[in-house]
Amino acid sequence: MTSRLAAVFLASSLFLPIAAAAADLKIAILDVERVRRTASAVKAIHSQLGQQVDAYRAATQKEEQDIRSAQEELASKRTVLSPEAYAEERRKLEEQLVGAQGRVQERRQALERVNAEAMQQVQGVLESIVAEIASDQHLTLILRKDQVVFLSPDLEITDQVLQRLDRALPTVRVSDPGR
Repeated sequence: MTSRLAAVFLASSLFLPIAAAAADLKIAILDVERVRRTASAVKAIHSQLGQQVDAYRAATQKEEQDIRSAQEELASKRTVLSPEAYAEERRKLEEQLVGAQGRVQERRQALERVNAEAMQQVQGVLESIVAEIASDQHLTLILRKDQVVFLSPDLEITDQVLQRLDRALPTVRVSDPGR
């Protein structure tokens, strides 16, 4: 009996600090993915990047068409050119193709770089807004919505965060990927 009483006493003394800490815990939930999809600044970034992708696509298609035309021209000259001259022209054409493929890769990397830079601006403002809301509402824990199994709608702060983010950062200017 004494050992059972000692065990109950020990167990309760272990859980009292946890229960006290849980009583002081004030939790909120943030849907980070929704913020990243619907914030005005993020939409502005996507719009600007879309324009740059379209411009790059047009330039790439023109380059591809030029290379195809050169291939057709070379094929028509095959009977006229000596084997050495044909091989030299073919080598030049292959160099053009490799160069075009390299430019496509560079453009893709440049777009990824400027997208990351612009999204870092959004992330910085987002973090300060979340910290501000946590301070204002005396929150001790903010969880990502995608990490929560169940939540009460009154715990979610996503709309507040979106409103403040859209006011603080309505747009972001994406830098020139060609720089």
